[in-house]
Amino acid sequence: MELKKVSDPKEIAVLNENVQTIHSRMYPEVFKPYDFKAVYDYFSHVINKENHHFLVGEEEGVPIGYIWFEEVRRSETAFSFSRDYVYIHQISVNSDFQGRGVGKCLLTAVKEFARERGIERVGLDYWTGNVRSKEIYEKMGFEVEKEIAYLTL
Repeated sequence: MELKKVSDPKEIAVLNENVQTIHSRMYPEVFKPYDFKAVYDYFSHVINKENHHFLVGEEEGVPIGYIWFEEVRRSETAFSFSRDYVYIHQISVNSDFQGRGVGKCLLTAVKEFARERGIERVGLDYWTGNVRSKEIYEKMGFEVEKEIAYLTL
């Protein structure tokens, strides 16, 4: 698999269909069904921001997955120390290519990106119902550090 940095919102919007569909099926009260135009418009505003990065995995020139991550720099406050980290917003692998190490390759590329910049932490979040993602992230060494609970009224 080849990895490339991309700045074309159309390419990411097309690849987003898989992950958006999964989320909207699992949590229809939160996530909208996939809408290419809306997703394209959103990525058009984000993709060229200096601290946002998009990598696409290709096999024989065909895009098969992507990862969207952000370099985050937090200043010190009265409550916490300053910290730099990389935050993964989305990762998606086309269903025909899942289970072949594509996600692992994308995650490894982000870890290398962080190391090259002297950043020691990479974070992400996932929905509790997404057991498959949880298992993948645990295998890659991610550990749960914070949990968020909601009360529905």
